[in-house]
Amino acid sequence: MTVKELNKSKTPIVKLNKSLNKLSLKTLFPEKLEKANKLLKKINPPNLN
Repeated sequence: MTVKELNKSKTPIVKLNKSLNKLSLKTLFPEKLEKANKLLKKINPPNLN
């Protein structure tokens, strides 16, 4: 695509940085994740049927 076509396009163009792959298997905020999981266990989800 040319620059003019990209400017007219309504779809955003996103380029991902490959250095982010090293973070995919790492838990970044373990305390917050543990707290969120405890809260979700206490809450009864609504019946969607």
